[in-house]
Parts: sequence; C-alpha cells; structure tokens
Amino acid sequence: MEYGRFPNKLKKYRRISGYSQKKVARALGFADTSVISRWEHGAVLPGLQYAFKLSKLYHTLPHELFDLLWNQSAAESLVSINSSTHEEEIYL
Repeated sequence: MEYGRFPNKLKKYRRISGYSQKKVARALGFADTSVISRWEHGAVLPGLQYAFKLSKLYHTLPHELFDLLWNQSAAESLVSINSSTHEEEIYL
C-alpha cells in the first residue's frame, strides 16, 4: 500500500455502474467532482455516511469498495486480540 494513500475500488465500481464522476458528485450533493476524484485516488477517505451512500449507489457492500483496508483492519484486530493476555478468542 502506497504511504499516504487509501486503496479502494471506487473508480472500478463507478465504471461498472456506468456513472461518470459528475453524476456521482451530483447524486451525493456536490457541486463538482473534486471530492469524488480525491476519494478515488485515495488521497482521503469518504466519511462513513458517504461510504454507505456509495455502496448503495454502486450496488455493493462497503467493504468491497475498500477491500484492502478491510482485510488489513481485520488482520490487525485478530493479531491484537490474540496477543492480549485474555484466553478467549474473538473473531470479527
């Protein structure tokens, strides 16, 4: 993963859905495409509310849009939980 970037599949799912950045921006209430572009390039992450809206717009689940972050987060959670002093295991 490139440092300072948030890997995602926003552009892929937008194209699969047949939308332009302009259509997505308007659907989400933005005046221009700059926010959509920054999200797709991984410069910033959309807030949770927008991640849900994008997943609905693209007919997919939020973790599919951010699969590398999802997998990294899940792996870090398991390592953290398994290395704690508690004996029980928790699976997220």
